Amino acid sequence: MLKKLSMLFLVLTLAACASAGKPIDKTHMDEITNGVQTKTQIRQWFGEPYTVKTGLTGHPSGCVERWTYEYAKARGFGNVTYSEVLVIDFDAGEKVCDHAYSKTGNP
Repeated sequence: MLKKLSMLFLVLTLAACASAGKPIDKTHMDEITNGVQTKTQIRQWFGEPYTVKTGLTGHPSGCVERWTYEYAKARGFGNVTYSEVLVIDFDAGEKVCDHAYSKTGNP
């Protein structure tokens, strides 16, 4: 009986799925325009960012703050099977000054 329980636990562990962050809503993805949207608009569209970095220096477009939205799914022993990242940079006037989106794998 103990062997069967140990085997079941091992199978469940190997089949387990974990995630970090939350899926990125792509409804407004194509509407992001440098110099147009504000932090308020981006927050309405995508919610709270996963991370915020202030005090950016040396950005070619003069951006001073970076919001990052991240989502990743992993199976088994931490093998990432899907990830997506949306990075939005803001200027001193709190408008989008740069942005990028990337994904790998299949959801």
